[in-house]
Amino acid sequence: MKVLLTIEGGFAKTIFEGNKWAVEFFLKGFQLGRAKTIESAEVIGVLNAMLALDDKSGNKEDGTLSMEARFAQGVLSAMENNKGKLEVVE
Repeated sequence: MKVLLTIEGGFAKTIFEGNKWAVEFFLKGFQLGRAKTIESAEVIGVLNAMLALDDKSGNKEDGTLSMEARFAQGVLSAMENNKGKLEVVE
């Protein structure tokens, strides 16, 4: 599944790809990121640390990230893409 961000003029870009489970947690994080004003160096640092810790833990055989890491990716993506409409496609 892909999460597309559509902006003015109909331009769309893929901002995330994953299975249904991963997309679900990414979208939850994205929604929180858009709903709250949480853009600070401290918040971004904590989210990046969550991603780094999850990536280094290597506890998943297939190399996928945890639901918390997907959520963190969604929040960070919302901070980077504060305009546009999301669409999920298979």
